[in-house]
Amino acid sequence: MEHKLTSKFLMDVYAKIEKHGKATTTEWGEGYLLDGVQVCAGFDGYDLFFDNSRVQLTLGFHNTWHSNADSEKLLDEFIQQLEKIQKNYD
Repeated sequence: MEHKLTSKFLMDVYAKIEKHGKATTTEWGEGYLLDGVQVCAGFDGYDLFFDNSRVQLTLGFHNTWHSNADSEKLLDEFIQQLEKIQKNYD
């Protein structure tokens, strides 16, 4: 599957997790957890980190993203998880 993630989508999901999630400590620092997805902002505010324990995704400078997913299937599942959060929370 071709992944056309936008920075707008990722920032929207991040904001919803921050608003509705539970405060937690992530490997990057203080963040939030909602529906199995952890998020955290980088120390300088330029990077957003997303993690569901199987896939990590980073939205970086110049609105580029990078994932460590071992397979397209895992990345697809992670994106579906993010889409569900976007849909289910205001």
